[in-house]
Amino acid sequence: MNGQEIALINPVQAHAALNKVAWPWIKAMTGAGHKLVLEVRLAEDVKTDKQRRYLHGFVFKTIAEQAVVHGEKYPLKVWKEWYRGEFLGFKTVTYRNPITGKKSRRRERQSTEQLGVKGYRDYIERVLAHATTELGVDFPERWVDPETGEIYLLSDQRQRRAARQQQRETEAAS
Repeated sequence: MNGQEIALINPVQAHAALNKVAWPWIKAMTGAGHKLVLEVRLAEDVKTDKQRRYLHGFVFKTIAEQAVVHGEKYPLKVWKEWYRGEFLGFKTVTYRNPITGKKSRRRERQSTEQLGVKGYRDYIERVLAHATTELGVDFPERWVDPETGEIYLLSDQRQRRAARQQQRETEAAS
């Protein structure tokens, strides 16, 4: 079970999953003298490592390899910062100088760390759409996650994206 995630959907299912899957493993490991850490979080609160790997290891990497603007190519880091500023924007933060006590304001770029799973997904979709339409980037149809070996098909993602967009439009019209 090391490193697995268990989806907890309702109280009955959660109790059964913890008793049948998690508890036997926890009992065996602690009984063998191992120290463990149990992490429980809301499903929609944090972006997954998979999303981060996909955005940086596939999306930004492909943009950096293919996009040419005014005859120049730019590294992944430049595209990451540009898209962050373009799609996430800035916030104004007020600081107090500890020496003088004076307040000052400063603009800070928003971070992807503040996005949840859905927000991160929407951000990735906006980056993909812009890179495809405005920069002419042609993303390969499949991506293999270097850490897990999982294969992702872009055509499947496009179908899901279109279905989500249609659902949003239907909800907005209601």
